[in-house]
Amino acid sequence: MPIEGVVFDFDGTIVSQEIDFKKIFLEIQQLACQYKIKEPEVKLPILEYLRAVEKINKGRCDKFLLHAYDLLLKREKEASKKTQLINGVLEFLIHLKKEKILIGIVTRNSRYVVENILKKTCIPYDILVAREDVARVKPHPDHISLVIKKLNLKKSQIIVAGDHPMDVIAAKRIGVLSCGVLSGGKSQQDFIEAGADFIYSDITELAYFLGLKELPDGKLQHQLLQYLLKRYCACDRGVLVGPGIGLDAAIIKTRTKTLALKSDPITLVSKNAGAYAVKINANDIACMAAKPTWLLTTIIFPSGTKFPEIEETFREISKICLRENIAWAGGHTEISQCIRQTLICCAMVGEKIKNLRQVKNVNPGDALILVKQVGIEGASILARENKKLCEKFPAIYSKAINAIKRPGISIVKEAMIAWKTVPVIAMHDPTEGGIASGIAEIAQSIGCGFIIDERKIMFFKPAKIFCQYLGLDIYGLISSGCLLIVVPARYAENLISVYRSHKIPAAITGRAIKEKKILLMKKGNLEEMRFSATDEILKTR
Repeated sequence: MPIEGVVFDFDGTIVSQEIDFKKIFLEIQQLACQYKIKEPEVKLPILEYLRAVEKINKGRCDKFLLHAYDLLLKREKEASKKTQLINGVLEFLIHLKKEKILIGIVTRNSRYVVENILKKTCIPYDILVAREDVARVKPHPDHISLVIKKLNLKKSQIIVAGDHPMDVIAAKRIGVLSCGVLSGGKSQQDFIEAGADFIYSDITELAYFLGLKELPDGKLQHQLLQYLLKRYCACDRGVLVGPGIGLDAAIIKTRTKTLALKSDPITLVSKNAGAYAVKINANDIACMAAKPTWLLTTIIFPSGTKFPEIEETFREISKICLRENIAWAGGHTEISQCIRQTLICCAMVGEKIKNLRQVKNVNPGDALILVKQVGIEGASILARENKKLCEKFPAIYSKAINAIKRPGISIVKEAMIAWKTVPVIAMHDPTEGGIASGIAEIAQSIGCGFIIDERKIMFFKPAKIFCQYLGLDIYGLISSGCLLIVVPARYAENLISVYRSHKIPAAITGRAIKEKKILLMKKGNLEEMRFSATDEILKTR
């Protein structure tokens, strides 16, 4: 059911105002001392504190409560004089109204103060529910329930957005979608722990989810994909590993076998697409500790394609399947005016390797190992699709063109070495979105964060040169051909040694941390690693 209403928190979400609640609380405590009021033993927010005082003192604190609420209102009025709209919010709310999406506002603040701000700033809304309107304020869901009732909507038609985890907690308590926004000063980690369905910098980014803004090309944003998988993908008991961010393939158990299943299209490359398609799908099967075994293909050629081009694609796929002992079992082929370049979508099945030692839980200090170099696939695609690079960098151009073969974008061998050598916690091959997105995906799949040492990241030289020349971020460049492996700390050096004996470059690039964020050690300073599902290579199109 589509979203027809958004419930917004007010302070920190729609507007910014400097209300010093700590100072107000101290003032109220001083009042309590003057009135000789018995206080609750536990630390509480102001509104909960005042209600606890009323309950403890049983009607013997009316004057104190009147004085305290007057003081709170006075301080809110003073702060409202300096209230400012968060950048872009007014235009966004006007857009919502234009699209007939209902707007509810919930706040722990005074109705009198908030109504004056709304009028002064011309903020459009349909319903306002303030602290005076409910018996219990956020994080209790009474605020949200009342808005839903007044808007005459169902829970499934609402999403709640706020700058504090209590907004998310209130939404979750009644089964409503929630969005945490960072505009109020809380961290992404705060909202992850609260269980937010979405986390954005500010509420204007909700435009993607609400369909008010077109999505960028490339992979679907992680949050949107996670929402779809959670809401719509149904699995039975035979599905041991279902869909999820950072999981390269599904694992299915039949009566006699355990299988890995994968489906992936090739969209960013037009030349040698057949070779890319088989290798990339085989990589994902191998990352799930399975041997690539069967292949189905859907191949769509654009109008005007000639038969020799089709035969060359078939030849490419067949050659790799024969070399890797993969049975090409069938599929579908057609020519269509709906596409501009050849589109190949593979469905691959692999048989799970038996008797593997896999560790279920990650611990702080566990090693993130990078195998092979970052940017191999990206350099190969850039060289194929941008002839200017040949003129500018003739010495490395041929190396980039041949990167699909040497050092190669297959990591099946490298994956199998790891699975058969040490207990593995998780494995992932970075594709679209590059190494940064790959690290974020594997972190999300096992529920941890990482500290990454930039000095330990091995970059493919042509990729680095091309990115510098084209103004691309190599961390976000499509990077099939390298492999990320998380192993318990005590096994890391052993695995590195085995790779070294096979003359395969590998390094401990990062260490696991409890906090669910990716930190990059760069020139002695720690900074949060940025990542995007949209690949850098799309900037060249």
